[in-house]
Amino acid sequence: MSSPFDRDALAESDSAPLVTMQRTVKFQEVDAAGTIYFPRVLEYFADAYLLVLEKAGLDVPGMLRDKTLAAPLAHAEADFLRPLFFGDVVDVEVLALQAGRTSATFGHRIRDAKGKPAAVGRTVHVFIDPKTFQPSAVPAGLAALANVGG
Repeated sequence: MSSPFDRDALAESDSAPLVTMQRTVKFQEVDAAGTIYFPRVLEYFADAYLLVLEKAGLDVPGMLRDKTLAAPLAHAEADFLRPLFFGDVVDVEVLALQAGRTSATFGHRIRDAKGKPAAVGRTVHVFIDPKTFQPSAVPAGLAALANVGG
């Protein structure tokens, strides 16, 4: 049985995304070969991740400012399936979310203007108390959205 976070599962998923954001690949996001510079894909994933947190009712700027909760990245991976070029319009999606006691895993996909997967990936965030750096429970609003996809 495959995981909803496997490359093929994310690339081929027809599940409704938790969030979708549309963006255009900017000139400063491409490398000398004219294709999207690889770490930019992780930035796109991070932007969509923040939308999921907002959807879960979390005030991320307030949490960070008031030092009530943080969720540093513990793991990130991406598979690049087709090139993206300056000016391409893409959809960045979070397709899957699973929450444990103190961590959450997010399944991401970037689709090109024709709807074809250009990149897929997975990020894992660990929730902590930013004052002590001790593990903290996944917020209830996020846990309520979890186990979606697959």
